[in-house]
Amino acid sequence: MSVAPREMPPLTLSPEAVSARLAEEARLAEEAPEGEAALERARRFAELNRSELEARDTPGQAAERRRRLLAATNGLVAEHGEEVLQAMRADDLRALEPALRGAPSRADTLGGFLRMMERYGMMADGRQRAPAFVVRAAWLARWNAMHGRALTEGFAEIDHQAYWGWLALAAENAPAERRLEALDRYAEAGGAGAEEARAVLLLEAGLQEDAREALLAAYERAPTFRLRNHLLAATSGEED
Repeated sequence: MSVAPREMPPLTLSPEAVSARLAEEARLAEEAPEGEAALERARRFAELNRSELEARDTPGQAAERRRRLLAATNGLVAEHGEEVLQAMRADDLRALEPALRGAPSRADTLGGFLRMMERYGMMADGRQRAPAFVVRAAWLARWNAMHGRALTEGFAEIDHQAYWGWLALAAENAPAERRLEALDRYAEAGGAGAEEARAVLLLEAGLQEDAREALLAAYERAPTFRLRNHLLAATSGEED
């Protein structure tokens, strides 16, 4: 029976890889620098988050806040080396879960992050939908951007899977082009179900031949009855 694929495969992350990454970050957090320069960088980060949430700054004021945070960050990098970035990020990350649970200092940690979670389907009606590891990866990407780094700088493979995988597989409000780009990154990181997900997005875009090729690649990798039925539907263009 031919059945056209309509649903994305689930985002599946290795529990072992997740646990190993969390343990590594706990270790990195212990290596975060201390002293006045480190406190200054933390203050600048908190100020930028609060100003983003309040949305009261002029473009010039927001740019100046970012410049000051970047200057404080680069000063620490000059003193300690590039490896200090991951230690500082891991240290800041420890405030994420308490902030999501409503800690008094949540504005210092989250800024406008909750709005971003709503936009990409990680939260709906005030309730978190995305797995904690996915939320964490999105927050880390935002941390990177606020500190003048590439979104996924310093990410492990499992971080890439979580970050790009959610955007590709679950962020239904994101543009199809962006989801397909994210899917490429997800596949490069070894994400499961990438070809099947590509077929769903391509079918939604009306690109049946491209979808058929994606399903064929998925079936050759894992010849299941479900994928066979999807392939038949994509080939015939009809459902039985």
